[in-house]
Amino acid sequence: MPAGEPNWRRSLPADLVAGATTALVGIPQVMGFALVAGINPLYGLYTAAFATAIGAPLTGSSYLKVMLSNVLAVSIYSVLAPVPEADVPATLFVLTLLIGLFQLGFGLVKAGSLTRFVSNAVLTGFVTGAALLIVLGQLGNLTGYELPREAIRILAVPDLLLHAGEIQPQAIAVGLLTIALVLAFRRVPHLSSVALVLPIVVTTLLVRAALPEVALVGSIAAIPAGLPIPVVPDLALAPGLLVPALALAIIGLVMTVGITETTPEPDGTIADVNQDFSGQGITNILCSFLQCAPASGSLSATALNIAAGAETRAANLISGALVGVVVAIAGPLAELIPLPTLAGILILIGVELMYQPREIACIWKYSRPGSWAMVATFISTQVLPLQYSIYVGVFLSLAIYLVTSTREAAVVRLVPAGGGMFREEPAPDRLPGGRLTVLSISGSIYFATLRAIERSLPSPEGAEGAVVILALRGRVEAGTGLFRMLERYARQVEARGNRLILAEVDPRLLAGLEGTGAAEAIGHENVFLATPVVWESLMEAIRAGEAGE
Repeated sequence: MPAGEPNWRRSLPADLVAGATTALVGIPQVMGFALVAGINPLYGLYTAAFATAIGAPLTGSSYLKVMLSNVLAVSIYSVLAPVPEADVPATLFVLTLLIGLFQLGFGLVKAGSLTRFVSNAVLTGFVTGAALLIVLGQLGNLTGYELPREAIRILAVPDLLLHAGEIQPQAIAVGLLTIALVLAFRRVPHLSSVALVLPIVVTTLLVRAALPEVALVGSIAAIPAGLPIPVVPDLALAPGLLVPALALAIIGLVMTVGITETTPEPDGTIADVNQDFSGQGITNILCSFLQCAPASGSLSATALNIAAGAETRAANLISGALVGVVVAIAGPLAELIPLPTLAGILILIGVELMYQPREIACIWKYSRPGSWAMVATFISTQVLPLQYSIYVGVFLSLAIYLVTSTREAAVVRLVPAGGGMFREEPAPDRLPGGRLTVLSISGSIYFATLRAIERSLPSPEGAEGAVVILALRGRVEAGTGLFRMLERYARQVEARGNRLILAEVDPRLLAGLEGTGAAEAIGHENVFLATPVVWESLMEAIRAGEAGE
């Protein structure tokens, strides 16, 4: 239980209900996600039991449910598709270990802030593409036709059409019935929490009674009763998995940040995402010895945990324990679930993930760079292994940031509007002679934007007796490029008998100016240090400039 929780007996009934609900719903979900990942559903069940229970007390968020998620499952499939089937389990456990080590490392170095460089546009394209892969990847289980394991998922549709004669109508009927039942049960208030479980019961009984030709989970994997025997991951496989493991760790952490930042704690605060990183890392490291797949924060499972009434992290602990009990006692019953049933559930989940019309329309309408990044990331998910698509997304996010900030960096003119306030106007092309001009830098300052900023500074050519004040409030770590630029501009201004004054200068920025010799060229009398009062230094500089005109 979390520290400082005085009424755990009061919260226990609600946590028991939430834990039981998420366990019931989570069992078919993780079995389906295991199918998406191309692994034995048993490993998905082990992950739902151990990762959820171990991660409950370790993560920063009280509600975050750590398990095999849909997006992570598609990524795991991309890694394991080329691996011989006999080597898949050993490769999976090493992958879980490496992802845990990377996640723990991210947490220890406080890398949570770095995830902001993955833009919402890129994340939307990535999630939409991954959801489409989930849908395409389940067409085989839905239709009864076994698609090639190594095939690119986008080619599943033409391949399926070429083998239309091998499609089983009974399998399609079971899958569509599952989808219809889920949608129907969701509309019934008292049954909505088990809308994923009841259709499995109904279709399993139907197939067992009347449709014996429909494939079951047991036809592709054995689900024995009992808990896993601990294994030691084969570290000899680690070198070849480092790059994809890093990508999957990033994917899991980006998804986790999105969940944590939109899921406040009971007291209204936002949990420490770095603790989420570390907690997931330790969880995956321990679970790699327990035959588990990689786990991360799951958006749908966390949302269900909250909707089911969870009050503390004990709900996730209970959920994992209940899944473990079910696996230990009744594991073989899972073999009776029809594959088209799980396929129908996964297709429904995938379609719901793709259905983001407002988000997509907003990005397309208001952000041209973002829309191109969204489309490019989506396409990359379809033509590249998914674990590499996140690298494409990160690169595009950084490119968007660089291009956008470069375009927006400029110098603006501050015109006094009375009462210590200023109105922004475009900076003049040339300094007006005999007058005082107040300027400020708009946008980011770094090496790539300095040229644009310098070009937008008013030219002192032809001006006489002009005073130009440049406000630099908030500019702290600008680099030597800014110092050299200010020195060049000061020499140009003073060469024609004018004066450059720097206002709102941070002491650390002044140290850089002095260290590079720029302060000497500008003149110490022309540098006004910033104070805690906003624009106080600027007003001082204006008075000094007016006195010297």
